[in-house]
Amino acid sequence: MNKNKKIIIFLLFTFIVCVALAGCSLRDRIEEYSSDKEQCYLNTENVTRFSYKGNDYTILADTVSNGGLGDWIGYIRQLAAIDESGKILLQENVETATFQSLADLAEKAPEAAYIIPFLNVYAAPNADDYLIVDVNGGYHKAVISENVKGSDTVFDFKETEESINDSFEVNPENATQLLCGETVYQVTSDMVSDDELGSYIDILAESVTFDTETKMPLSKEDLSNIDWYGENAGQGREYWFYTDVYEIYGTDKAEAVAVKVNNNYYIAKRQ
Repeated sequence: MNKNKKIIIFLLFTFIVCVALAGCSLRDRIEEYSSDKEQCYLNTENVTRFSYKGNDYTILADTVSNGGLGDWIGYIRQLAAIDESGKILLQENVETATFQSLADLAEKAPEAAYIIPFLNVYAAPNADDYLIVDVNGGYHKAVISENVKGSDTVFDFKETEESINDSFEVNPENATQLLCGETVYQVTSDMVSDDELGSYIDILAESVTFDTETKMPLSKEDLSNIDWYGENAGQGREYWFYTDVYEIYGTDKAEAVAVKVNNNYYIAKRQ
């Protein structure tokens, strides 16, 4: 995961939280909106566990939809750098982290294998035997640790698709393509509805302006030499803002994924 990606992840988190708080300024209003919410703490030895009001909870693999959330009751709001064993090596507070601290997150914890965001905690709407926690884009059930059953499946942080060495990125030689390791995905004009989205995979949150003919991203120097339509330089350009990547229901993610570009989800097919 490169520095620019971590910086923009923070910008995306700020945007998401501000929207949740009815468009307010995060820094100005966060204390007001969180004053009656319980601060929760991750277990630094085991990222699948956190505390809420003195009780230790274990995060499960089971998830609920956005409509399955109860009242907002607590928050974690940490970006956690984790090693292969699940131990937290470093945490950055989403609310107060600076651009530089996020940009250097991987450098501060070079042995980290995963970087995972933990946001808010919710009550279950019609049950009191579990909570719901927003982890890496999914709403996971969490039960008191001593009540975990043998049939329960604990949240597997290794399946978050946020491995530092195996995440999605925009192809630096073709802005209409994504790279994931050795795999190339071509973004198509075919759109996907929200109902067709499967599991969350990754956050890109990257803006890119590129030459409409060559598809090559334009540098700051290039952008300063042409106008928006490229009329003065005989060069056209296009702007894309990439955000998140999801699986597509019924489709192997090794063959195609859904990527959000300029607020619409498009199919990106493996080449």
